[in-house]
This record gives sequence, structure tokens and C-alpha cells, in this order.
Amino acid sequence: MSPDFISLAFADEPVPVLTQPLSELGIYPESTAAAQVVSLNDAAISPQVDSLVEEIPVRVGDNVKVDAVLVRLVCKDFELEQARHNAERQATLARLELAQWHLKQSELLATQRTLPIEKVQERRSELAVLRGDLAAHQARIKTTERQIAACAVKAPFAGVVTSRLVAVGQYVGRGTALMHLLDTSRSEVSAQVASSDITALSEAKTLAFEHEGKKYPLKLRAVVPTIQTQTGTQEVRLDFIGPPSQPGSAGRLVWQSPNMHIASDLLVKRGEYLGVFTLKDDLAHFHPLPGATNGRPASIGLSPDTQIIVSGQYSLNEGSAVKVQSLNKDIGREGSATDLSRPSTSAKKH
Repeated sequence: MSPDFISLAFADEPVPVLTQPLSELGIYPESTAAAQVVSLNDAAISPQVDSLVEEIPVRVGDNVKVDAVLVRLVCKDFELEQARHNAERQATLARLELAQWHLKQSELLATQRTLPIEKVQERRSELAVLRGDLAAHQARIKTTERQIAACAVKAPFAGVVTSRLVAVGQYVGRGTALMHLLDTSRSEVSAQVASSDITALSEAKTLAFEHEGKKYPLKLRAVVPTIQTQTGTQEVRLDFIGPPSQPGSAGRLVWQSPNMHIASDLLVKRGEYLGVFTLKDDLAHFHPLPGATNGRPASIGLSPDTQIIVSGQYSLNEGSAVKVQSLNKDIGREGSATDLSRPSTSAKKH
């Protein structure tokens, strides 16, 4: 027998392989991203008036309710201003009553043709001016009432006092931070996720915030539609489904892909694509997986009963004849039955 015939006969021999159904190989990998719990209300409390600090009835760590007094300011000047405006209003009322009487008398005399009509018009103008003065006094009184109410700086929401920034006797102006108030009842998770993972995150059926070994179930609330130029990430915001973690907690956002994946060590490269070899009619068929990358599980959309070649695939090409071996038989080539162990991945099978 000629050497060429022997070589050709050897090349036509089926390649021994091992196969497993995709249902046994499919995994649903978990992905993670750094995350932090943030409060929806974390405010620096400031006064609306300029005055001296008279009293600070709360301390750091105190839990306060809505409208609880946080700081009292000296209010004497505003009270005196209000008293002056009240006195001016009373004087204007007295002049207004007199002007009304004068107008009536002028109109009576005008009907008797003993007073020129111009005098009647003057009385009407005087009455209109006094009514305007009265309205201005009432507006000033309302302003001082608001200033007096603002002397008691109140909590805009229920929360905990995290810092005190002023002391009794200190003069403060509008916009000066008096203390910080943190809302512990309304919080959410903020995370920076790679833009390429946003679709998988949006489709994930399970989302959780992991902190100190404990997982808190989440639901996706929003994806900020801007990509950070330096990191290529997008911010996502998620709501807690159950009891939340404390604001400021740093941990990981964990989500599990809803799509079946296959482990990276089963992938082979043919041409420009990574993919897997499937078995059909004793022939190997290359199934490319667009988007697959080295070292990462790849999404696969084949039927769960598809037979995937898990050993001997590195020497195959499209249409190669194969012979399926039993799992307990050493094939004697790369990817043999003794080499079936694969690196563990942080993925779960459904």
C-alpha cells in the first residue's frame, strides 16, 4: 500500500469526540458593578432670615420628624417691625374712615350745587391713596409674620441629624448651613455600569445589592442616558424591593443574565469568530457566536437538546467526520476525557 493512500485513509478517519447536551452545559452568569446606597434627601439646612442663633434643641444622631424645630433664631427685631407695621395700619384705617366721611359729605353738597365737582373728585383720589397705603401695610405685616415664623428653622422632612455646623450666639445669614439632615426612609442604589452591559442589566430577572455578605433585592428604576467619557460607564438607579440598606453603604450591584451562556473554555476560534462545534449526523458543525470574547462566557441561542462537542473540538473543522466516545474512555488527543474539567465560573445553572 502506497504512503499516499495510507495518509489519505488516516485523514478520512472520524475524529473521536465527547458531547453533552446544551441543557447540561448552559450557565447564567452573574455580573457585578460597584454600587452605593444614596439617600434621596441629604440636605444642608439653612435659615431664611439673618439673625443670631438663640437655641439648637437637637444634637447629632437625633431622629427628627417633619416640621420639628432644629434651630431657633433671635426674633425680637422682627417682632418690633411687625408692631410698627400694625400701628401704621391702624393709623391708616383711621384716616381711611375720615376720608370716607368727607367723600360722602362732598357728594351730598355737590348734589345741592354748593360744592364744585372737582372737590368731590379730590376726595375720591384721597380715599384711593389711603386704600393703597392700607394694602401696603397689610403686605408688610404678612412679610414680618413670615420672618417671625422663619426664626424657628424646621425640618423639611423626617430624618437624622448628621452634623451641626453652628453654635448658640453665632450670627447667621440666609444660605448659611446650620446642620445636615439625612432622610433614612427614602434611599436607592446608584451604580456605574459599563455601557455594553446596560442591555443585559435591563433584561435581568434578578437584581440585588450585596453588602457585607447580605443581599438586598432591587428593581431597576432608571438608566441615565449619558456615557462617562473616561470610564465608558452609565449611571443606573435602582429601588429596594424590601427593607433597604443604610444610606452610604458601599457594596456591589449583582445581576444574573436571563440568557443561556456557555463556558469560555468550550469556545474555539474559526476564521473571525469564536463559537462551538455541534454534532449532527456524525458531522461537526461550527456555530459562530457573534459578540463572544476570550475568557468570558458567551450567550448562545441554540436549543437545549443540541449536542455540543466538549472534547476533541480543537482539531475539528466545519463538516469534519466525528465519532462519539464514552465519557470513561480516554481519547488520547487534546481535549480528551481526562481533560474535561473546566475552570469554575461565577455562574448558575437554571
